[in-house]
Amino acid sequence: MPVKSEPLLVIDIGGTTVKYGVWLNDQLGRKNRFDTPATWPELLAKLTALKASFELPFTGVAISLPGGVDTVAGKISGTSAVDYLNDFPIKATLRTALGLPVTIQNDANCAALAESWRGNAKDVQDALYLIVGTGVGGAVTLNGQLLTGQDHFTGEFGYMVMTPANETFSELGSPVRMAERYQRLKEMPTRFTAEDVFDLANNGDTIAQQCVGDLLNWLSLGAYNLYVGFNPQRLLIGGGISARPGFVADLQQRIQRFMHQHQAALTADVQPCLFLNDANLIGAVRQFYLETGDERPAGMVRLRA
Repeated sequence: MPVKSEPLLVIDIGGTTVKYGVWLNDQLGRKNRFDTPATWPELLAKLTALKASFELPFTGVAISLPGGVDTVAGKISGTSAVDYLNDFPIKATLRTALGLPVTIQNDANCAALAESWRGNAKDVQDALYLIVGTGVGGAVTLNGQLLTGQDHFTGEFGYMVMTPANETFSELGSPVRMAERYQRLKEMPTRFTAEDVFDLANNGDTIAQQCVGDLLNWLSLGAYNLYVGFNPQRLLIGGGISARPGFVADLQQRIQRFMHQHQAALTADVQPCLFLNDANLIGAVRQFYLETGDERPAGMVRLRA
C-alpha cells in the first residue's frame, strides 16, 4: 500500500508542556513545544495559531491529552493534569475552531497505540505501559486490544494509594514531584528539574540521592504490583525519564528483587518505549487512522479504538 502523503497536525497536551509535530510521508517531523497555557481560551488560541503557522493542507488534527477520554462522545471526564480540558465537548469545539477532522485519545493510551503499532510491543499481545511524567499514567493491551474500561479509566495507575497516609502513585512516582520534594528538603527558592536532581545525586548530593532512591523504590513497587496483577508479556516504561541511561535497567532489577522476595515465579521483561517523548504523538496518529478507517500496511498490530 502506498505511504500516505497527506499531512496531519499532531499535538500532545501535557500538564507542563504541549508538544507538536507534523506527520507526513509516514514519519513525524517539524517537532517543537510550548509551555501549557493556564486557561482553555489561551490554549485554543495557541492551537489555532499553530495550525495557521504551518501553511500546510492538513487533512486532520490528532491530539493526545490527559484524563478519561471518551473518543466517541468527544469529552474528557475525571481529573487530569490539565483540568480545564474536562467536562465539555472538546472534540467538537476543536473541530469547529480548527476547521478539520479531530481525534482525541488519552496520552498513555496513545503511547500504547504507538508501541503496539510500531514500537517495542509490536511483537507481543499482552503488555502494560507505565508512563512517568508530571503524574503516573498507564495503559493495558490484552490480546492485541487496547483496554479502556466502561468509564475510560483503565490504566490510570497514578490513582493507586501507596501508603497509609493516602499518598498516591502519581505523588510518589512522579519525577516532577520528586524535584519539588528535593527543593523543599533543601529549603531553596531555586526550582529544580528531575534531571537536575539525578545529576546532583550522581555528583554526591546526599539529599538528591535520597530523593532519587525513593522515586525508584516507589516506581518499582508500583510496577511490581501491576506486573503480578496483570501478568503481561512485557512492561514498557514511557516518559522522558525512560531515556535516562540505566534508568529502565535499574527499575527492572528492583522489580525482579521484589519478585524474588515475595516468591513470585515471574521474570520481568521491562523495556523503554521505543519512541520515548514521541510516543504520544505517534499514538495520536494511530488513533486518527483507526477512527477514520484508514488501513495501514500489513504486519502492524490492529487495535480497537
